Amino acid sequence: MRRKELARILGLSVAATVLLSGCSTWDSAVNYMRSDSKNVCPDAAILANTAVIPVYDPAKGADPANVVYTVEMKGLSSRCDYNKRESTADVNLHIQYVATRPSGGEEAHYRLPYYLAVTLDGKIVDKTNKWLEFDFPKGAATYSGEVLMDSYVFNLDPKKRSFEYHVLTGFQLTQAQIDYNKKMGQYLP
Repeated sequence: MRRKELARILGLSVAATVLLSGCSTWDSAVNYMRSDSKNVCPDAAILANTAVIPVYDPAKGADPANVVYTVEMKGLSSRCDYNKRESTADVNLHIQYVATRPSGGEEAHYRLPYYLAVTLDGKIVDKTNKWLEFDFPKGAATYSGEVLMDSYVFNLDPKKRSFEYHVLTGFQLTQAQIDYNKKMGQYLP
């Protein structure tokens, strides 16, 4: 009698283990069906004509001689989770930048506007503005930093494929800053 009961308990334990592991497998299969691999997520890029922001001394005006410092977005990596069921993409961006100024300056805190835009067929379908903040150490002429833009979720047209969308980032520039970049040859017109 004891053997039968022990065998029965052992059998139930094995069955429970198989069933529980099946739940994990089932969840994985459901999650796979709801998501696509990162290969079908929208691509991400820094828009060349907004990759550099010259910052002028506000007291002296927007003249190239009055540029206090510049910041350039140098690199970008992205990660995305695509949800088929909800037709959304959740994008994370990692932006590397380099700030330059004349050497010998005081310690300073700066805050610059940048954007994230989602395009489809050459048109902006979603956009958000953010702030890049950093501190120049005393006496430093350059500062390298990075910013992580975590979890930017946007809706996709269910009739479109996710890889038809493009994610662009860059600095939010004034007309004077755009003109300066053209004059300095920061990008081709």
